[in-house]
Amino acid sequence: MEFTFENNMQIAPEVVSRNSNDGTVIVMKMTDDNFFYKINGVAAEMWMKISAQNSNLGEVIKEISTEYNIPEDQIKKDAQEFLNKAYELKLIQII
Repeated sequence: MEFTFENNMQIAPEVVSRNSNDGTVIVMKMTDDNFFYKINGVAAEMWMKISAQNSNLGEVIKEISTEYNIPEDQIKKDAQEFLNKAYELKLIQII
């Protein structure tokens, strides 16, 4: 799926996550307790921003770029890969 910067995202209702002290996020679907996912780095930061509120992808990218002084183009590329996988796993929804 090709995400646009206007897309609003939310965590799927059947997904729970927990932030650890080291910045890692552990994610699990309640409908499939055989698997959990460990997210770290910029992807973890993106997950936390999406889970804190229904987030616009463009706003999340700008926030991360500003906070970590990473070029937006690099974050866009990484975000596309991460969000494609999260969407494929039905961890996130477009609203």
